[in-house]
Amino acid sequence: MREEPQLEFLGGRLARKLCPDGSRGRVIQRLTRACLSQRPGLWLDSRQGLSVGRHREGRARPDGSLVPSHAFAGADEWADPGPGACAGAGIPVHLLIDRDTCEVKVHSRPDGGRYETVQTCPSARRSRCPSR
Repeated sequence: MREEPQLEFLGGRLARKLCPDGSRGRVIQRLTRACLSQRPGLWLDSRQGLSVGRHREGRARPDGSLVPSHAFAGADEWADPGPGACAGAGIPVHLLIDRDTCEVKVHSRPDGGRYETVQTCPSARRSRCPSR
């Protein structure tokens, strides 16, 4: 069986999408176990598309979004994943892993449509998911 290459837009340019590798799978596995052990009410949603970019004009399919099971209920194919949207939905922690800058941003303590706390650290450093 021949597999067709997948394409994506990166920075306004068409590029071949890299296939997930074992390292990525291992990171997702470790993240899932760590988060679910602390917050069993969460779910790793690997199918929801997300609107991204400054004005939400872009589209992304993340490896996973760790959210309460109801977080994307009623959402279209492309949901708004921004910290404001997550805080407004009552999602207690918004975790952004930026592989380009090798940083992790942990948004926590939602208050209406924003998070009160944002912690940025290098992705190689261990960090704990904040409690409620």
